[in-house]
Amino acid sequence: MNQVHAYTTTLAVAGVSKTLGGVKLFTEVSLELQQGQSLAVIGESGSGKSTLLHLMAGLDKPDTGEVYWAGKAINHLSTNEIAVKRLRHVGLVFQAYYLMPHLTAQQNVELPFLLAGQQPDHARCIQLLEQVGMAHKAGSHPRVMSGGEQQRVAIARALALNPPLILADEPTGNLDEDNAERVLQVLLQACSSQGCALVMVTHSAKAASHLDQRLSLADHQLVKTNPVDHLAAQPANKV
Repeated sequence: MNQVHAYTTTLAVAGVSKTLGGVKLFTEVSLELQQGQSLAVIGESGSGKSTLLHLMAGLDKPDTGEVYWAGKAINHLSTNEIAVKRLRHVGLVFQAYYLMPHLTAQQNVELPFLLAGQQPDHARCIQLLEQVGMAHKAGSHPRVMSGGEQQRVAIARALALNPPLILADEPTGNLDEDNAERVLQVLLQACSSQGCALVMVTHSAKAASHLDQRLSLADHQLVKTNPVDHLAAQPANKV
């Protein structure tokens, strides 16, 4: 990987391979993502797309290859060092939301500030809740929110510290069609307004069609696709 060029990228994956439980998931996967770009990684269940996202997030390590955040290799770092860097560089959105049930919507959005050892920016957190259409639920707990509402709060939380990279793992997988569409638009609009890069893994070609670029994880490789046929295959090493 060109080290000078790496410093111009928000996320770079260079020659990454991963085997899990004796099963080869993917081999020699490489890609680069610039500020403001959005990328969908499509794949069937078990294809390894969530594992790839976890490698991008520093939640797991590849067997071979390297992951770079803003040009800095992360895989040689300790778990604690990666966690500290991830808090600043990566916003995570999961299918299961993972909101803290005993905290209100606003308190959930403020949580990253506390984890970073900072006083919460209350005005910013309210602004983010407004941005995702959830300011009216700022004082509500997750138990009284719908799935779509919880996911929008989770997106606001992911954006709280203005990270340059958002990684979303099947963020619409548990939602009906209307809520899925709304969550996708909220995610894209929020990322556009903050200028961050977005990677979303999904099994849905329809969801993927909303993003700028699409790659499919199939036969242990990442291949280019298009909005019409998400199984169209051209080898693709870079975005």
